Amino acid sequence: MFGREQDKTPGHKAIETQNFIRANCPDFILVDTHWRNNDGEWPPNSPDLNSLDYSKAWNEITLETLIKIVDNFPKRLKACTDEKGGHFE
Repeated sequence: MFGREQDKTPGHKAIETQNFIRANCPDFILVDTHWRNNDGEWPPNSPDLNSLDYSKAWNEITLETLIKIVDNFPKRLKACTDEKGGHFE
């Protein structure tokens, strides 16, 4: 599995960038192209899906925990998309 997370800087969410990644990465998940559009597949603000939250304590995380995080990710992503931007526990 390979992941690449981009922040919302204009260069990362530019149409050209999104189109290039979509054409070259088969599992690409589209972000909203503009705050007025709700055409993306990735929530605009979801701390539950932000893999960068672990950066400060990376060396303290056990292999077992990392496996659980990776295995649980599809379930968390589905919960987010099922709620269409709403809150959930």
